Amino acid sequence: MWNWGKLTVTWGFGAMLLVAYLAGAGSVLPLVMLSAVCHELGHLGGLRLAGAAVERVRLTAFGAEIRADTRYLPYGREILCTLAGPAVNLALALLFSRVSGEYVLAGANLLLGCFNLLPMPSLDGGRVLYLLASWLADPMLADRVCRPVGLGCSVLLTAAALALTLWHGAGLFLLLGAAGTLLPQTVLAGRGQYTYDTV
Repeated sequence: MWNWGKLTVTWGFGAMLLVAYLAGAGSVLPLVMLSAVCHELGHLGGLRLAGAAVERVRLTAFGAEIRADTRYLPYGREILCTLAGPAVNLALALLFSRVSGEYVLAGANLLLGCFNLLPMPSLDGGRVLYLLASWLADPMLADRVCRPVGLGCSVLLTAAALALTLWHGAGLFLLLGAAGTLLPQTVLAGRGQYTYDTV
């Protein structure tokens, strides 16, 4: 493990990069990592504008995590902070495809942005679903709704990635990401501290 200020890089992060490389993602891995950095910068920028304190940034086996104190953020503002990461990716995808013609980099941003909008607890889409349900009803109901929705999406995504890998010999990199969404997520009581992203 390596620490530098608020940034922590775990051994699992290096292992994840190695596994991704061995799974055949070597040629696109740098582009995915660049897209992921832009994604996290979107979250950090949103949190800074919202006035939320960022406590820690960790790079783990399942990607990047931003730990921020969002206790005093209104639901709407927290939703905007959550959507800031995918929004940056989607904007870059449009920019790279329309302006510079960098279609592979555009595709990496498009894939990462859309993937993070899926309604799974470890992804931005899952957090937005939870916040919306909490805002419209209450956090207890939101938790009861979001858990089965997230689990169902994770199972379907993993099954689809597995089928793609077995039948077409491609998709192992996607399978790794999909399987990672099935692992249990740390549930923090209340709305106090939320971990942005595990991808």
